[in-house]
Amino acid sequence: MSDATQAPATPATPRTGHSLASHLVPLRKNWGWLMGAGIVLVLLGIFGLVAANLFTVVSVLSFGAMMLIAGGVLIADAFRREGWKSRVAVLIIGALYVATGALVFYNPLQAVVALTILCAAMLVATGVLRIVMAFQMRELVVWGWVLASGILSLLLGIFIMVQLPQAATWVLGTFLAIELIFQGWTYIFVARAIRSTFDGVHPKPAA
Repeated sequence: MSDATQAPATPATPRTGHSLASHLVPLRKNWGWLMGAGIVLVLLGIFGLVAANLFTVVSVLSFGAMMLIAGGVLIADAFRREGWKSRVAVLIIGALYVATGALVFYNPLQAVVALTILCAAMLVATGVLRIVMAFQMRELVVWGWVLASGILSLLLGIFIMVQLPQAATWVLGTFLAIELIFQGWTYIFVARAIRSTFDGVHPKPAA
């Protein structure tokens, strides 16, 4: 008989904690609102594609409003911080934000052209950088997709620049409409996934 005695095995303690399903209970209960919001966003995006001119003006005015609000917040915060070394710099930045927002509301058409030029320049720069990145990662399988994406961005930026100032009437509105459509579809897919996958706090059994 062996001198060594074997200690009795202790029963495993069950794990406690919240499962992924339990965290999704609030979304599961309100999936209909998420679905409704997605449908509204998609419809707004489709309307924006039809009325790109209107959406362009709306996007520019929204940008102006954000600049005004941001500038006001910076200025108010700078006045609250007495003795702050960067107070003057923050005041100047806030004043520039407010001035930019005011100029947008004073002449929204010029603001549309300026923002469209900026958008086209960003597309050209992004396209060039992606093309350079693609040739730097030629050993990877996905380098062709990166190259194609860079070429498309470059061509789109050049196309917008060539079409100025006429392109200013539709570019920003079209981009905003596409963003709304993608955001809406995301909401719809998430709502459907939550509704079809989780039932209360327990995952539904696979069929």
